[in-house]
Amino acid sequence: MAQRVTAVAVSEGVERVAVATAAPWFPGCGELLLWENASHGGRGSDPVRLGVARRTPGVAIRDLLFGPGGTALSASFGGTEEQHVGQVAHWTRLGARERWRRSISRPFYAGYGDFGGVRLAVSGDGATVAGCDQSSRSVVAWRAADGEQVAEPAGIGGSEAIAVDADGARLAFRLCRPYERAPEGAIAVLDLRDGSLATHPTGLGWCAGLTFSPDGRSLAVVGATGSTAVAVLIDLAGGAPRTVPLAELPGEARQQVVRPVWGAAGPRAAVRAGRTVTVWDLAAGAPLLAVPDLGRSTAWALSPEGRALVVASPERVRAHDV
Repeated sequence: MAQRVTAVAVSEGVERVAVATAAPWFPGCGELLLWENASHGGRGSDPVRLGVARRTPGVAIRDLLFGPGGTALSASFGGTEEQHVGQVAHWTRLGARERWRRSISRPFYAGYGDFGGVRLAVSGDGATVAGCDQSSRSVVAWRAADGEQVAEPAGIGGSEAIAVDADGARLAFRLCRPYERAPEGAIAVLDLRDGSLATHPTGLGWCAGLTFSPDGRSLAVVGATGSTAVAVLIDLAGGAPRTVPLAELPGEARQQVVRPVWGAAGPRAAVRAGRTVTVWDLAAGAPLLAVPDLGRSTAWALSPEGRALVVASPERVRAHDV
């Protein structure tokens, strides 16, 4: 009965896939489906419908993300401009009940609305889940095991994107104060151990997504400058950032959501332009794969190692080798 796919997540090797659907005219018919893919190394299973407690009318899943190995799943819930919902839920295993759910603070100003829900990130070891609420500009981190809050830095706001490093020690996000963004497209890197904050200018007008390198020494940021999609590679030790142009974007695609990944093949991201999604090698600025003719109700995600692009529509789910 799905009319729209709101989010899709994929684990390493496309062994597990999760798809969130919505039916705007029939709010009770939205689903969260999860299955194992036998053709890509999993045991194989019929889709499992995860129970999603509908505590607020009109709630929709806005973001989905597997933990390492695909053994845990996190989802964010959003509402509408009239009914703000900023929640994060976590499941620890396939078919299990929801382990915990947490709410993020209300908007500073009602005019912000709920325009993007909570953006999610998970540490490389799976122990830390972080969220950046697009409405309240809140940045929060929780322990994946029990939902205990790790950090909610006072006086520090974030928007647009968030990332966690391999061991959950640092958060990276687009720095944002109430009512205004930081100058020069600054990205903040917050050390959760001592509370120190470092900022790195990118020059981006919009930060679509970001990810740490596996060794934690670099950060790949994808966003837009004017009408151009660009990647900015940041040396966290203090070297000059490197800007890599990717593609020209139509107006409606200049503030899209992107989740870049950084595996053994280097940093990659899937960027939409019109009805085509292209997987880019961010270091080289080279296109690797293009999937055309996507509908408006479609969602997509790169596998964590960057070697597969999964595209989910209301009719089917397909995986493309990169």
